[in-house]
Amino acid sequence: MPDNRILVREGETTADIGGRVNSQDASSFLGVRIAAGGLDIHVGGKAGCGPADLAAQFGVQAIDAEISGLGQGPPEFRRRLLDWGVFHVEHQFLTTWRHFRRALAQRNAALRDQATDAVLVAWEAELAAAGEAVDVARRAYLAALLPHFRNIGQPLVGAAVSLDYSSGWAEGRPLAEALESSRESDRLAGFTRVGPQRADLRFEIDAMRSRWRASKGQHKLLGASLVLAQAHLAAEQDDRKVALVVDEPAADLDGERVAAFMRAVEAAPAQVFLACINARELPLATAGKMFHVERGSAKALL
Repeated sequence: MPDNRILVREGETTADIGGRVNSQDASSFLGVRIAAGGLDIHVGGKAGCGPADLAAQFGVQAIDAEISGLGQGPPEFRRRLLDWGVFHVEHQFLTTWRHFRRALAQRNAALRDQATDAVLVAWEAELAAAGEAVDVARRAYLAALLPHFRNIGQPLVGAAVSLDYSSGWAEGRPLAEALESSRESDRLAGFTRVGPQRADLRFEIDAMRSRWRASKGQHKLLGASLVLAQAHLAAEQDDRKVALVVDEPAADLDGERVAAFMRAVEAAPAQVFLACINARELPLATAGKMFHVERGSAKALL
């Protein structure tokens, strides 16, 4: 986990952030320079690293004001959260996902160019193999995640909760067949309309979809339960804690739900950063370091 050696240097056009991350058997120094030309990421003294290299060493998740819209918003955000979790427990997943995204981009380009069936068949074979591998990894991850989600979410929401996953093409049908069947309509559309890029993860309350029947507070707790469940699973399967940022935890919740939510946050195997206007009003069972942030500067409070 990150220790307290986090360094921040700010100038007119750049900002440097660095710190040491300690895992079970090793430690690495991470550095990020934010400059006009973009991000310059260093991992373990190696320059030229990408965001995925940084994320592999330092997993960060957030529970903020936008979490209440997770269940009602576009599937893209739920897929992104799902793939974040798969990546942090199955490290080969990133290679598979990149292979899938490359094949998808190539098939989409071929569709827009009105390429021949022979060209499309070649890319469909690669896309189907990588796409089904992505789907298998997601399903295996969700099978392990679901018990944690139910155990955390039920006492928070006050009802039985679950997750429903759809792969992005007809259940029980090989992806290669689905791609072949949709080839002509995809040509007209100019993009691939079936596959893991169309997958969705939906929240359920009492075996019914939550999208239109849950309050804003319940939507927040469902999204938070998913993030907390992912933290538990990452610690269980990879023996690695994540950094969890929780912004205004009391927003949209009554006193009883705030107390239950904070118990769940404190029980998470994560380094927790709470951001709120009045921390003394939060029902915290354990004490932590407090900082006052004003105009971009942080000052430790006694």
